[in-house]
Amino acid sequence: MEKVKGLKKLNKAISAQLKPFGIDFAVCSDTYAYLTDTNIVEFKPTENSIEDGWFKDFIETRFNYKVKYPFVISLLHEVGHHKTLEDISGTVAEFCIAEKERINEEMQIADGHRSKELEYEYFNLPDEIIATAWAVEWAKKHPKKVKKIWKHCEKAFHEIYRKNGVTE
Repeated sequence: MEKVKGLKKLNKAISAQLKPFGIDFAVCSDTYAYLTDTNIVEFKPTENSIEDGWFKDFIETRFNYKVKYPFVISLLHEVGHHKTLEDISGTVAEFCIAEKERINEEMQIADGHRSKELEYEYFNLPDEIIATAWAVEWAKKHPKKVKKIWKHCEKAFHEIYRKNGVTE
């Protein structure tokens, strides 16, 4: 596999934007984005993915919030997991884990093809919905900061595209 040039700068840019939220750092991953422990976010170095469309639509429908920067709202969702970690515990946490395993198994049976129905089941799990609610609430209160986060990350994305010969 060929090494992607510019990831270090992207990790640094995203980490700098997440630091005020108590997230120690962000690292590139092959999945979209998730909280690996209480203060590390892993992300996939792409602006758009099929999940963006479904997640964006879900947010716009469920929370009546127009998503301008899908990558940022996804990162804020992970911050939301960090901020709401203690709100989900016991049988609710066990339910979320079991449902995520079931949903992942169903996706694997379907050869890894994601379905909108399964994604929406996932998005509506208690731990996911409160993380998204946190992200949307923060974004609604801080629209200029959301734009600023994107501007810092966008520069690093464009550098990756340029260094790797990707045309936009």
